[in-house]
Parts: sequence; structure tokens; C-alpha cells
Amino acid sequence: MDSQYQKWVNLCYLAVAVLLGYVVFTGGLQLAGTYDLETRVKNIDLILRFGSMGAGGLLFWALYRNAKANQFMNEVVLELARVTWPTQKETTNATLITIVMVLISGMVLGLLDYFWTKLIQWIV
Repeated sequence: MDSQYQKWVNLCYLAVAVLLGYVVFTGGLQLAGTYDLETRVKNIDLILRFGSMGAGGLLFWALYRNAKANQFMNEVVLELARVTWPTQKETTNATLITIVMVLISGMVLGLLDYFWTKLIQWIV
């Protein structure tokens, strides 16, 4: 587990654990609202909060202790470190080209739609 990228792996694990905690909490709130558990169970909100934090913490601990998951994630981070990312100028140019092409395509499709509509109206 001692890799130069382990802090990034742990940060990814933490993000996944927080996401799971959020999903469990919101799902629990939905179930509590659906089955009217607010009136039946005292402090349901507190139970859901601690339950979701517990689920997230359990997932983080399980991922942190799993050797296969750590090896896989370290390889993923290593591959991402090898990626050649585009410069800001390249990204800006590609974005502008995309916007221009979308506008041109929209105008062409709009004109085709207009002409087909007029043709169908003329026929009918």
C-alpha cells in the first residue's frame, strides 16, 4: 500500500465513501417519507445520518484494507499520470470548433425542417 500515489487513491476512496453516504441518506429519507417513519420512529433523522456515515466509513475502511482494490487504483492513477493532457490553447480551440460546428449543424437542420414543413404544407 505504500505508493507515491496512495494519497490520491485514498482521496478517491473518500469521495466514493461520501457519495455512498449521501445516497444512503437520501434514500433513507425517501423511504422514511414514503412509509411515514417520521411519526413512528423517534429521531429517524439522527438514525439516518449516523447510518449513512457508518455505511460510508465501512466502505472506506473496506476499500482501504483491500489489497486488490489498492493495486488496481494505484495502476489507474499511474496511467492517469502518464496521460498527455491538452494545453489550454488546444482545449479552447477544440471548444470553439465544436461550438461553431453545432451552430452550423443546427442552422442546416433548421433550414431542412423549414423546407420540409413548407413542402408538406404545399402538398396537403
